[in-house]
Amino acid sequence: MGALDHGRTTSGRPSVVLVVLAALVLVLSSCGGDAETDAGRDPLLWPYPADSIWNHPRGDAARLVPFALDPRASTLSAEEDVIIAEPDAEGRDVVSTTAGWQPGASRCNEATGEVLVEDLPIPEDWYTDPGYRGKTPNQAAAIVMPDMTLVETQPLHVCEDGTAVSQEAQPAWQGSSLLTGATAEEPGSGAHGGSGMTAFGGTIRVGEWVPGGEIPHAVKMTVDATTLSSFAGGFRWPATNADLYADDPVRGYQGSVPAARMGSLLTLPPWFQMDKIETEPARILAEALMEHGAYVVDDTGWSTVGLSVEWGPNGRVTDEFEQEWGFPMTGHIGNVGGEQLQFLEDLKLMYSVMHVVDDNGPDAVGGAGDPMAPFAPPLAGA
Repeated sequence: MGALDHGRTTSGRPSVVLVVLAALVLVLSSCGGDAETDAGRDPLLWPYPADSIWNHPRGDAARLVPFALDPRASTLSAEEDVIIAEPDAEGRDVVSTTAGWQPGASRCNEATGEVLVEDLPIPEDWYTDPGYRGKTPNQAAAIVMPDMTLVETQPLHVCEDGTAVSQEAQPAWQGSSLLTGATAEEPGSGAHGGSGMTAFGGTIRVGEWVPGGEIPHAVKMTVDATTLSSFAGGFRWPATNADLYADDPVRGYQGSVPAARMGSLLTLPPWFQMDKIETEPARILAEALMEHGAYVVDDTGWSTVGLSVEWGPNGRVTDEFEQEWGFPMTGHIGNVGGEQLQFLEDLKLMYSVMHVVDDNGPDAVGGAGDPMAPFAPPLAGA
């Protein structure tokens, strides 16, 4: 009361200086795609509350159980999650396809014409077919609705003629909020069928895995399901299920570490020596694994380790990775050379000392102890 209003002249109109500053802020805020600005964290780029399961750091006293990974067919593969985060795009229907995961079938050519999900905001000029990796990728998809909730479906393809097709869109996968979801009490479900976990949370986004970048959240990993344990149904919190074939004696979960099940949170142990990592992209990943960890969300179907990376109208991480680092993200350690070989050797070193955070749960997200990294900044408008 009685203090001068430094934002106004004596006539009551805003000062010229403040008008110029306001205009500058407006211009700056419209540029770039940074996940964090002075206004707060953009939920389309860095979603969920700070204490969500995806943003919660690992505890420094977490109970860890060794679970070494040793992929033989490919050292690293890409689990491409389709992220469509353009809630203002014009809506279009997704129609059903019967192709599923049959190698000889075309998901686009097997469309039935029956509407699976109505009126989803999918940009007109973007599609995934042709161009996806492998014959039958999982392609779990998350589409952001105007109210900032998610519709998830699998496997989503947007055909060359603009038709969007998919096969499953279970009711349990729908409605999680980017603003309030993925909490310890309600971790949410989604289109990763092997675990019932989301296609959105934990996906490495465009702009994160680049020189000078960081992955400031938990990530998602897919592994050969035969290395997982069938103990207690083959899954654990926050997964809601395991693969239907988990107890199959040939194809099912045959691992000997009961803690390592679908939904497990994997991490690097505190004694891991970061200075052993030679390449920057591996170091960025190692820091994410040490500070937040990786949730196991699906079966790779072969002997490899996959990382969930974004593919959508905002870009494709596999393309960005090769452009920024000068070599492909994926490959087998025996078939490459140069800096890619060193990168994959770094990953192999990390795999050899992976551990399960065995006390990760709703009462101790990330395990016991003090957080190993700062919590995420507030969401914009929070």
